[in-house]
Amino acid sequence: MISHLNGILEHIDKNYIVIDVGNVGYHVNVTSSTLSRLPKIGEAAKLFTYQVVREDNISLYGFLSKEERKLFSLLLTVSGVGPKASMAILSAFPIDKLAAAIAQGNADLITSVPGIGKKTAQKLVIELKEKVAKAYALTPSEMTLGIPGDEAVVSDAISALISLGYSPGEARETIMKSGVDLATSNVESIVKQALKSLV
Repeated sequence: MISHLNGILEHIDKNYIVIDVGNVGYHVNVTSSTLSRLPKIGEAAKLFTYQVVREDNISLYGFLSKEERKLFSLLLTVSGVGPKASMAILSAFPIDKLAAAIAQGNADLITSVPGIGKKTAQKLVIELKEKVAKAYALTPSEMTLGIPGDEAVVSDAISALISLGYSPGEARETIMKSGVDLATSNVESIVKQALKSLV
């Protein structure tokens, strides 16, 4: 397994680059966000890589951060989501926005990616939301995105549920399904109603 490549950027194309390491040119598939942040041809570059081995092909996928590579590897664990779809998803959003969307179960955002259907997006967020929330250590405030009401109050309510043993994803989902008026309720009311909804 090739973990990273550190060499000279030799060629840049639409969705891949060639990086020269010790006079060997490696063809590396990259996201559009990686392309936009690469140095110029002839300059040094380092990519964290993920190697996909198939019967008829060995492919390298490169990322500028270990976090992005980690998310790519998580996406590949979802049945029906291959390297091409994973790269398309990573190309569509900044990694923090994508991680937060998955952790929140926001399948609608994922379906906005060309080639990703509603069924696949829903499966993806169901399978990965807890893993992503844990892997990226999303804060309670990051978990409030998309929830109506006072962000600080909802964030504190999520923190309270987490302290009671719930995962960030479970805390968010419980509050969303509790039926409490988030616009007018305080932290205590939100937590009480959320816990009642679990009984």
